[in-house]
Amino acid sequence: MTLDNSVTFSSFGLSEPVLAALERKGFSAPSSIQTIAIPRLLSDEGHVIVKARTGTGKTAAFGIPLVERITETGKKPRALILTPTRELAIQITREIRSLAGSPVPRICTVYGGASIRTQIKELRDGVEIVAGTPGRVMDLMERKVLDLSAIEWFILDEADEMLDMGFLDDVEKILSETNPGRRVALFSATMPEAILKIVRQHIGKTDILEDTAPADETPLTEQYFMVLRKEDKLEALRRIADSSDEFYGLVFCATKAGADEAARRLLDAGYAAEAIHGDLSQEARERTLRRFRSRLTTMLVATDVAARGIDIERLTHVINWDLPNDRETYVHRIGRTGRAGRKGMAVTFVIPSEMGRITHLSRSMERTLGSSIKRLGVPKVEDIMAAGRKRIITSVCAAAEEQQIAESSADNPDREDKQPAAELARELIETLGPEKAVQALVNLSYGDTLDPSRYRTVSEFAEGPVHGRDRDYTRRWEGSQGSGPRDRNRRGPPVSKHGQSRVYVGVGRRHGASARDVAGLLMRAGGIPGKMVDAIEMKDFCAFATMPEDAAKRAYSFARRDPEHPAIKPASPEKH
Repeated sequence: MTLDNSVTFSSFGLSEPVLAALERKGFSAPSSIQTIAIPRLLSDEGHVIVKARTGTGKTAAFGIPLVERITETGKKPRALILTPTRELAIQITREIRSLAGSPVPRICTVYGGASIRTQIKELRDGVEIVAGTPGRVMDLMERKVLDLSAIEWFILDEADEMLDMGFLDDVEKILSETNPGRRVALFSATMPEAILKIVRQHIGKTDILEDTAPADETPLTEQYFMVLRKEDKLEALRRIADSSDEFYGLVFCATKAGADEAARRLLDAGYAAEAIHGDLSQEARERTLRRFRSRLTTMLVATDVAARGIDIERLTHVINWDLPNDRETYVHRIGRTGRAGRKGMAVTFVIPSEMGRITHLSRSMERTLGSSIKRLGVPKVEDIMAAGRKRIITSVCAAAEEQQIAESSADNPDREDKQPAAELARELIETLGPEKAVQALVNLSYGDTLDPSRYRTVSEFAEGPVHGRDRDYTRRWEGSQGSGPRDRNRRGPPVSKHGQSRVYVGVGRRHGASARDVAGLLMRAGGIPGKMVDAIEMKDFCAFATMPEDAAKRAYSFARRDPEHPAIKPASPEKH
């Protein structure tokens, strides 16, 4: 379907409060997928599968119908939105709240890693929409706190991601507990057979809506990630900038405080950097952007919200100082470079505990953009020095050539002899000799650039493939989703009570994993709350824990189905 530019949000028959909310958000016209999906979801025409690319505005495609149709409070939730990650659940919640023109519908976000008591209180106080991850939704259902009997809308966002992360069994179970009369809307960038199988078994006749509008120009962006300690991010960015012929880029931080801190540290290190975020006044924002567009500053440190609407040409780099929470944000960020036939580079800084997330994101980018995120080492000091020398030679030779052209075209043939620079050059050569004169001038102009001591040591992590059982792997995207205790690395003999199993997990301290990471893996794989994973014992290259026998069997099966998941199997009797 081709986007009809005559379609407006008001043509959908939306209420004035919702139209006002859209205007406040700066939404002037619906995207292609919104034009397709919104009218269908506003009607009563059954279930739909919406195949939409990342970055096409699909959250608003289902969020707008929800806030338009759910206008009264009730005792039970009327809509359930399942997402693969807690970050996406939070993002969807914020988006829907911003789309609502009134306090209703009320929305609650439920996910592991946050206080379940707070979430239980919200549910008992009453909400109309629940957005959450499958693990926490199932936990709340088992506690008889989340009642799905009145659900009218079942939204499954990023269904292909659910499949890739092993959530489909959970989705089937949750779906089977919902009101049989509910409508199902499934959003996915791709449509694997496993998803279609669930649709056929549990939903029945379903229409597939596909956004066939031509995609925007695919950015010519090379995607990389670096594995760093948090304290080495500034040094890595300095090395990237100094090894580039002309660095002109956006640096994305997760928070306003983080953006301010990064910009301050870059300025202290001698780089032309400024921060832009939501706390700036409109005047300050415009002033900052003017300086960046004119290249008075060459590094703009921004939050995602503040970067909306910024369209800067000829950016060479996008740096993800903080790993984005979801693939849609990632695509929006990196799409700001590599435009108009020019190549660009996107580099994401990853701490070791985020290896599972970058692995998952890389697979997603390979599917949606056709290229994975490759691992990149921090530029070496000797390479930066070589690049700096090359730039200096090129710059000086170009200046000499311009000088020669100017002299040859001058009306006065004796102009060279009368130039102060030429006179000073001869005087320096006569005083110091040619070599010492040039060396002194180079040191005076480029001494700091050519000083290797200005760079400090960066901790390097062992190389390893992004895919497969990476030695740096610590957890999956949702690995620490559960609500486990802060420290389960208890000392003493391992526990193996009746009805309990001692299990082996194929990650340990040398992989960067903590006891909490192991608890997260077992909670996710076994489908149990954190309090049921106990007596975690961390080793260098593996870990052991105790969990219920039935949950252990589910965990073994879960790990076997996914070759990328760390091994989970019964612990050897001779060891435990």
